[in-house]
Amino acid sequence: MKLLAALSLSLLLLAKAWAGEPEFGGRCAWGMSQGYAVSTDCSVLWLGPDDKVYCFLDQAAKDKFLQAPKENLSRAEAAWTDPSNLKRLIKRE
Repeated sequence: MKLLAALSLSLLLLAKAWAGEPEFGGRCAWGMSQGYAVSTDCSVLWLGPDDKVYCFLDQAAKDKFLQAPKENLSRAEAAWTDPSNLKRLIKRE
């Protein structure tokens, strides 16, 4: 069991290194899609179809995000890239 956990962690770290820096500055992709900039430690992540790394606050946030990944990714990217939305998000943190 410990070997499996160590292997999983190694694979996650390798995926993060291979794919580069996480999107949204490591903030939760689900939170961004909902208009909140929530910092994470990137221990729960997803390698998107665009080969980018997306972090999540927890597994529940990832599961919610993946119920409609295209739509949630579009909303998160819009919130992240629009300066007026970004200012609003930062004020909430």
